[in-house]
Amino acid sequence: MGGALAELLKWFQLREAEVWPVYAKSTGYWIITVLMILSGGVLAVAHGLDPNKTLLAMNVGITAPLIIKGLAAAAPSASGAKDLDAERSIVDILAGR
Repeated sequence: MGGALAELLKWFQLREAEVWPVYAKSTGYWIITVLMILSGGVLAVAHGLDPNKTLLAMNVGITAPLIIKGLAAAAPSASGAKDLDAERSIVDILAGR
């Protein structure tokens, strides 16, 4: 639920935009979005949160992209290259490298 709320906030902020984002029609964007929303639930379960602590579980869901980015940043770079044109692993992409 937290991941879905974060996505809803993003689209709420775009409600008055004059130009609709190009990625809004991208199937790939929506697949990644759904996977990120689901990852929030997976992280809440992985944290072993009490099912009665709904607000805490929603907080984990909202922060899931940051948690995943932090975990990826802690992992060593697969390519070791800093060149933006070099082939990067999924871990490098998630870490923002």
